[in-house]
Amino acid sequence: MKYAGLTYNILIADDHQLIIDGLCGILKGEKSIATIYSAKNGQEAIDLVYNNSIDCVLMDINMPLVNGLEATKIIKQKNPGVKIIVVSMMSDVSVVIKLLKAGADAFILKDTGKEELLRAIEKVMNNEKYVSNELNINLYYHIGLKKNQSTNNHLTPREMEIIQHIANGMTNQEIAASLFLSTSTVDTHRKNILAKLDLKNTAALVKYAGENNLLK
Repeated sequence: MKYAGLTYNILIADDHQLIIDGLCGILKGEKSIATIYSAKNGQEAIDLVYNNSIDCVLMDINMPLVNGLEATKIIKQKNPGVKIIVVSMMSDVSVVIKLLKAGADAFILKDTGKEELLRAIEKVMNNEKYVSNELNINLYYHIGLKKNQSTNNHLTPREMEIIQHIANGMTNQEIAASLFLSTSTVDTHRKNILAKLDLKNTAALVKYAGENNLLK
């Protein structure tokens, strides 16, 4: 971690002493780390932040009394300037999103290396967000999928029907005859569908339909 003359007080909140000792061992040799505190549960973490000048919390999720999610919410409500890095074995995207929404500034996995831990601390102390690379891939995929699902909800039943016909290789004239519509109406639907889904052409539409389970 780059040393710019600033030092930070770090709190490690984890109910496993082995994890606390391991993180302490990593941080003790860093010039930018002033004091290291530790807590065995979420309530103790909240109290330590309230009574001490702590800059950053390394927060576990599953802890007794108050879990990491609730502790994050409470700390951010009372001390919004305190940075929180979730350090957990839980890689489920829904969990990551919950913690980030609760106010966490970063989320890294417990099996991460020293360099990534120090990078996360450096990022959050510079008012940036950070998520482990492995989690980032899953997170972007999840967000992209949710976005597509939301977009699909804006398609009308008629548009969904036309998409399926287009994907089956039917022309506007064939679709019009099948659905008892005019060719111009089908053409208008096609243009509206491309605009709604932000797609450029029929090939892109067929690919989109296949990737998003719109074909029956």
